[in-house]
Amino acid sequence: MTLFRAIYFVAFTVCLVSFFPDKAVSQNVLGGHLDALAGTPENPLEVGVGIRIDQITGVDQKAENYGAVVVLRVEWTDPALAYDHEELGRDIRVFNPPDLANHAAEVGAVMPAFVIHNQQSNKWIHESAASLRYDGRVVYVEKSSLILQAPHFDFRKYPFDTQEFHFEVVSIFPTEYVSYYPLEEFSGLGDLLGEEEWILNNARLEASEVMGLSGRESDQVALVFEGNRHLTYYVIRVFLPMLVLISVGWALFFLDEYRRRIEIAGGNLLVFVAFNWAISADLPKLGYLTFLDFVLQCMFLMTGALIVFNVALRRLKVSGKEGTARTLDNYAIKWIYPLGYAAIVAYAVFAYLLVP
Repeated sequence: MTLFRAIYFVAFTVCLVSFFPDKAVSQNVLGGHLDALAGTPENPLEVGVGIRIDQITGVDQKAENYGAVVVLRVEWTDPALAYDHEELGRDIRVFNPPDLANHAAEVGAVMPAFVIHNQQSNKWIHESAASLRYDGRVVYVEKSSLILQAPHFDFRKYPFDTQEFHFEVVSIFPTEYVSYYPLEEFSGLGDLLGEEEWILNNARLEASEVMGLSGRESDQVALVFEGNRHLTYYVIRVFLPMLVLISVGWALFFLDEYRRRIEIAGGNLLVFVAFNWAISADLPKLGYLTFLDFVLQCMFLMTGALIVFNVALRRLKVSGKEGTARTLDNYAIKWIYPLGYAAIVAYAVFAYLLVP
């Protein structure tokens, strides 16, 4: 039992609100006392965790993380913290977080420490406070901003992808000493998240057990929510220009001068190169093709093949085989070009969007 008196008791990875209102203090803990054991295997401390995200300050796809302003609520009851409310004259006492840690240390009570498992930056506390009821019930709340890792991003269906975001709170103590349960009524997403690129929804709390800092199974409560992109942007900025370029490539077949066809197709080829660079700038260097990558690369190859095809037709015409050139040209106009693109799009939809 004494082992846990000395491990990772950093009591709520939370920060004090500064005495100066224009400055935020980061990464101060509720208390640093290591002499209180969190519950017992026979009677683990039950801790409620609620997570509410009020703002999304940004989503960085290349770094695979996102910034958030979060309200965290933690509740538990420890009889060791109970006091005589008639003697004190009040039912509830309000503490600054470090003062509550000091008070708990004085009476030998427990402060259930936790970490935010996917935290990537310092956590800046905007406001924090703790209330203690006479029966030993504690409610701790904090509003903070931080950057969180999003390792579950998968861009294979980009831009029709649905991404999963997590906010994970993990107990420092093993499950047999501290047990977590979700506070559904205090969790979810705010009404004004301030995020224009994504449609965020389907927020839910998930309780599980993970490997904790102690090296043993610890309880975790995570707020999980999903994000979809505003497709209007991609329809107007990406797919509509691509459709225009495909139509221009098809219209080239109606020109009798093969040399003009080659010049215009060469210009289209450069446009596809610019498209590819612009889209890749928004994503990390992936080891796989996305839906949009596949379509763009096929369009690039088709445009290159169009140039080669028109060069071959010109060679036939120059060598006196203009009839053969016109026959091949006619097949390309009616069948090869439109059916080729239809097959590309159909395969991309099946392979990237329909297959799990």
